[in-house]
Amino acid sequence: MKGNEKKWNTLSTREAWVHGERKGRGLRILPKGEGYFVHVTSRTRGQAFLFGDAEKKSFISRMRQWAAFSGIGVLTHCLMSNHFHLLLWVPPVAKLSHEDILSRLELVWPADKIDVWKRLYASQNSETQKAMDQKIQERMGNLPAFMRVLKQSFSNWYNHREGCNGTLWEGRYRSVVVEDSPLALLSVAAYIDLNPVRAGLISDPMASLWSGYGSACGGDAASQNGLNLLIRCSRGEAPPPALRARRLHLLSIYGPEKTKEILAVESEERLYPCGWGEVQKAYRIWLYAKGQQGAERSRSPAKEGFSAEKVLAELENNGEVPDSAVFLQKWRCFSRGVGIGSPLFLDQLFQQYRTCFGPKRIHGARKLKNGLNGLASLRQVD
Repeated sequence: MKGNEKKWNTLSTREAWVHGERKGRGLRILPKGEGYFVHVTSRTRGQAFLFGDAEKKSFISRMRQWAAFSGIGVLTHCLMSNHFHLLLWVPPVAKLSHEDILSRLELVWPADKIDVWKRLYASQNSETQKAMDQKIQERMGNLPAFMRVLKQSFSNWYNHREGCNGTLWEGRYRSVVVEDSPLALLSVAAYIDLNPVRAGLISDPMASLWSGYGSACGGDAASQNGLNLLIRCSRGEAPPPALRARRLHLLSIYGPEKTKEILAVESEERLYPCGWGEVQKAYRIWLYAKGQQGAERSRSPAKEGFSAEKVLAELENNGEVPDSAVFLQKWRCFSRGVGIGSPLFLDQLFQQYRTCFGPKRIHGARKLKNGLNGLASLRQVD
């Protein structure tokens, strides 16, 4: 090599030149032009233990809102005291109508900001309106944009509450693209949901309030939907881009009715899980198998995990969880809310404190699934 020149492929990512221009930061390696699965994680500054129950609840609320806006699917998650893990499905870019864009904005913007945007939009010509829609849509199906607004909005909330300022996070988030294979997806998901077990905080992964599996066992529909998608993918369901490509191919050969019939048969052949109960059992067996405690290494102690006897017991029990344990987990989740009782009682309480809940919420009471008849809960989940 001449002088200080180096071939670009001998340099680290942080030092590499791209299109003749040196980048000062590492490149974000993400698939282009198609949907993908990705594991992201980020730590607090100095790895300080900043996340208590209130902080975790606020973070998850923002995660759900901005994921819905972005069209990003959260398969599972885990919040620890100083870091978080997310397993995400990032869809390919799709063209949305103005009505669809507006409905997405209403998920994350307050009503007064929506009104201002509507008036501004109505006063513009068609070309400017198109540019306004495009500007918003560029943030959808966009992992960097999703992570940026999620971390920034949480930082603003945290700093305002604590009366401080400055960065809350230790550098950029880390991202690892995950192949859409059963082994890769389930292995990463288990790594995430087993974090509290590995840290020695709990002995059963369903006892965590702040993981995808734990909150799903507590009755959270969004967490259950994420794990349902995970198990479906592990059983052979193709990711959405592949399904769309398959549908277009069939339409080019057959008509709409025949295409629909073929796709239905193919769906049944993939053995979709029959509801959350089946998903729970399949995923629980996988978690225990992956979470078995290994032998102690020479230089470091073995990580916390499950004994071989516990793993065998789960396999023999086919992942079935006693109703009492399920109800206990749900009751533990509900104890973080504000009320337990009849729907009438909770709706009256809800109306008395209407401003403490989201503007789109109509009723306060939430039915207890698989619980006691006539009993409901009131939670601030909006």
